[in-house]
Order: sequence, then C-alpha cells, then structure tokens
Amino acid sequence: MNISKGTLQIEVTSRCNACCLMCPKSSMIEDWKSGDLALEDYLKLREYFEKFKIIWLQGWGEPLLSRDIFEMVRVAYRNDGIAGLTTNAMLLIEPVSRKLIENGIKTIAVSIAGAREETHESIRIGTSFKKIIENVGCLERLRRSMNARDLRIIFTFLRMKQNIRELPEVVELASRLNVDEVVGTNLDYIPSRKHYEMKIFSEGEAPREYTEIVRESEEKAKELGISIHNYPLEMREVAVCSENPIENIYISHDGTVSPCVYLNVPLGKNIIPRYFKNRQYNIPKTIFGNIRVEKLEEIYNKKEFSRFRDIYKERRDSWRSSRDLISKILSFSELSSDSLRLPEQCYTCYKAYGV
Repeated sequence: MNISKGTLQIEVTSRCNACCLMCPKSSMIEDWKSGDLALEDYLKLREYFEKFKIIWLQGWGEPLLSRDIFEMVRVAYRNDGIAGLTTNAMLLIEPVSRKLIENGIKTIAVSIAGAREETHESIRIGTSFKKIIENVGCLERLRRSMNARDLRIIFTFLRMKQNIRELPEVVELASRLNVDEVVGTNLDYIPSRKHYEMKIFSEGEAPREYTEIVRESEEKAKELGISIHNYPLEMREVAVCSENPIENIYISHDGTVSPCVYLNVPLGKNIIPRYFKNRQYNIPKTIFGNIRVEKLEEIYNKKEFSRFRDIYKERRDSWRSSRDLISKILSFSELSSDSLRLPEQCYTCYKAYGV
C-alpha cells in the first residue's frame, strides 16, 4: 500500500451520551445512524497500522461507549500503531483510564466547552463539568503513577460566540491539571443557519475582540509553559486542508471509506447538509468502498480515490513551487483554474478555507 504516513481515523461508534449544542447529531437526531464498528472489521485494518503516524479512534460519536475500545487500543499498540482518541470524558473514570493506559493509548483529547461549569454544561448538554475535571485529574495522576510518560493529554476547546471569552481561563485550567496542550478549534461543520450564528471565524477580517482573546490565550500559555494551537479566525483558501486527504483516511462505523470525516456524516440519507456563506447546500457523501467487503488497499488504489488525492497533490505542488510571498499569492489565483479547483464536494467545506 503506497501511502504517506498520516492519520487513519476510525469511527469506532457514532453513538454518543451527550447532546451538544453544536453537534449535527443534536439537530438531525431523526436521521442519525447510530452504530458501532464491529471488532472483526477493525481487525481487518491492523496490517496497515504501522503505515500511519497515528490511529485515531473517534469520528462523530463517543469512543468510550464502544465495548471493544480497550481491545482496539491494544491491537493498535501490538501492531506498531500509535492510538489516540477524543472523548467528552464522562466515562473516563479511574478503571477506564487505567485500562486505556495499560493497553497502550498515547493521546487522549478531552472536549471542553468552557472554564466554568455553567458555560460548559450549557453547550455540552448532558455532561458534568465537575465530573470531567475530576476524571482528567485522575487520568493525570495515573499517568504519573503508571510511568506513562509518553501519554499526551489535550484539551480541545471548540470556540464559539457562547464561550470564546473563556479561552484564556481554559489555558489556566489546563495548566492546573497538568494537561499538555490546548487546541482552540472552530465550528467548522455548519449544517444550518442556527449553527452558522454560533461560529466566530470570519469571511473577512476577524473581529478585534476575538483576535485579542486568542492573543491573550497564547501569551498565557507561554507564561504557564503549556502548548497551545489556535486555528485561524479568518477564512483563506488553502492548498490542502488540515484533514489532508493526501495522507489521511477516514473509516466510518459502518465500514465505509472516505477522504475525511466531513464527507461521511452518519446520516441515513446520502446527503450532507451544509450552510456555507449564507446559503444552504446538500452535498452527496463521498465514499470509495467498504472494508466489510474489500481490502483497504484495494479501496485506496481505486482510480476515483486516487484522482481525488491527485487534485490535492497538484494544489500542494503548485503552492510549494512558489518561491516568495507574491508568487504564493498569485499561485492561489491559479488554484481557481479548472485543473487546480477544489473538488466540488469540498468547495462548500469551511476546512478548505483554513479554519
């Protein structure tokens, strides 16, 4: 399998024990496909684990709901894969954290929506701020007592109008809990006008208030000796988005294979609703095969999947060949040419614009 080492993202379940304000599941519950990836299907992937930098065991659901999560982490570790996951931490109690560490987990990213109880719980509905903080504290103590020095603990903070002002406080909270990094993400999948009103990134110049908050959070992180990564607040088309379909692959809980998580939202219908620049779109899912009936290598090498990746390779190479800032700016005018234009299903995705 001729693939650059990137991320193999595997949705172990699309079920969730929360009802977050910004999650598509909350607004499209009647059409949501809830299910788990069968362990037998997961095991078909183990021969490929060593080819990737990381095996990310989460998609649109809460991975700790999967009854096979410990075995999945163990199998990744035993097959030279580095496993990580994102969790709302409600189930990250001491026995769960201990078993994840014992089985070889290397990264645990905890979703947090505020530095205060009322803020977090008004956004991540169905979760308990106090319980999450307690569980993260327990995880960090286990990391030390079990000598799991290579385990990274991350806070993922989805920045919205409802919580952006607490970002510097989240950095302070992370420091108190010995969390390694804070990642400030954007509400980048927007299925409706309601979700559009929650976002903080802009099509033009970002509001000064938001840029100042981000700057303050980064200064606070530097002062406290904690890593921070904030996604941009202004939309600008990029050659290759952070989902990087050149190197990464996404596998849904039903075994379907796609370039990324945003092109395979687990809805019963075959379309993905998007609200992009004040207009509603319905985008067909992009699926190139299913590991239940085909080998991943066969799917990866299909002509249509290769062509999808080639578009991004050509865009990347055009950008890399630009030697200075002016030529880079000019190169983006070239990206609008037919040969370098974004794939149709990506044009209305905010990830394609760097946020």
